[in-house]
Amino acid sequence: MRLWKRWLYLIAALAAVFVAVASAAQAIRQGSWAPLASVAWLPAVIAAAWPGSGRRCLPRRRNPAG
Repeated sequence: MRLWKRWLYLIAALAAVFVAVASAAQAIRQGSWAPLASVAWLPAVIAAAWPGSGRRCLPRRRNPAG
């Protein structure tokens, strides 16, 4: 992996951690789950966009269904 890609992934991971911590702190201050619910989609996006996540999909079956 090239150096600039590593930096890009590092910066993206740090930004995601910052958003998660900031929303948790805001939820604690407000006493509400709303800030956490507004960023609940973030882990799914990170998991889908992480390098190599597409290669872990199951292969297609060769035989016909039924």
